[in-house]
Amino acid sequence: MNRPLVCCVLTALLLAMALPVIGGEDQKAESLSDAINKGEPLLSFRYRYEEVDQDNFDKNAHASTLRTTVGYRSLAYKGFSFLVEAENVTVVGDDAYNNKGHGALNNGVTDRPVVADPADTEFNQAYFQWKNSANTNKAQVGREEILIGDTRYVGNVGWRQNHQSFDAFTFTNSSLDILDWSYRYLNRVNRITGSMADMASHLINVDLKLGKAGKLGLYGYMLDYTQAGNYKFSTSTWGAEFSGKYELGEDLALLYELEYAQQADYADNADNIDAQYYFLMLGGAFKPVTVKAGYEVLGGNLKDGQFNTPLATLHKFNGWADQFLSTPTAGLEDLYLQLNGKLGSVKWLAAYHLFQAYTGGATHGREFDVQFTYTASWKQSFGLKGALYNADEHKVDTKKVWIFTSYKI
Repeated sequence: MNRPLVCCVLTALLLAMALPVIGGEDQKAESLSDAINKGEPLLSFRYRYEEVDQDNFDKNAHASTLRTTVGYRSLAYKGFSFLVEAENVTVVGDDAYNNKGHGALNNGVTDRPVVADPADTEFNQAYFQWKNSANTNKAQVGREEILIGDTRYVGNVGWRQNHQSFDAFTFTNSSLDILDWSYRYLNRVNRITGSMADMASHLINVDLKLGKAGKLGLYGYMLDYTQAGNYKFSTSTWGAEFSGKYELGEDLALLYELEYAQQADYADNADNIDAQYYFLMLGGAFKPVTVKAGYEVLGGNLKDGQFNTPLATLHKFNGWADQFLSTPTAGLEDLYLQLNGKLGSVKWLAAYHLFQAYTGGATHGREFDVQFTYTASWKQSFGLKGALYNADEHKVDTKKVWIFTSYKI
């Protein structure tokens, strides 16, 4: 075990033993001293083994890694509080995989597939927060993980061991019963590979609550990358999403979601981008099984560019084999069927994807994904997950298997 990891673990254990824990972030302190001394230590572990079998490599990737986080959340005093969290990713055994690390974090392995989990130690979150007495207004400044909605546009890439975070200012307001809104300014994105990208980006979200019918989300994301090498990622995206759940009976409900967005080049982006995004989902919750059928389109062609979401938790979308982390030149259509449920104490999920080009109709490939998770009585979770991608005209056949466990106190 390396020295940074040992320091993280020992610090967390000392905090846990030395400090009385009162409660979560909504607890209030009567003095500044109480706010600092009676906060909440944070500690989590996640071990994962990942194997990748990819047809264009003779050798498989084998990644055995442990993610450890240690942190501290103060109580709120006169509305003000803070959180600090350090993150360590350690390779357990040999790093027989291309870790895609940035700069000195790169392990130099090029004859095996990519598993984007470089060994690293960093401060993943460190921010100050203010809430008003009614908890309807919140402001936050510093480094934070940001998850907006289903993370299709902005997320923490939480599946990877080194989470994505942002140096940002956030303000949210929920003072109206029918409307929530938020504004975020992003100064930098800290990527999962250890690289950083400076920006001056603006994110706007407005959520309208439509009673039993569901929710209408309106959004505008103006991504302005300020370093020349990243100008091509600068885009403005405006869209709307309607989602809801209609109860048909005690054990039956109709699920639905409809979304549209338009993306254009923005700021210093010299490329021409004029691309659309469509998403339609219909499903049913038949306890204990939920079924969803979805159709997602990311537009693309040589003339108008491609619809991309570079700040998203991309692993969550378009198959777990990660063959579509960037949109192909001719765009992408993803038609899928997903089932999930619970068998005893085991949660399961299975999905089947059919991928083809948005322009020209070429068949990209097919993918089957499956996952099983179990949470023990002591709150440790265990999981088994797999992805099988069969390529047609996009990339190569790929198989991925994960075994993982996590624990948080």
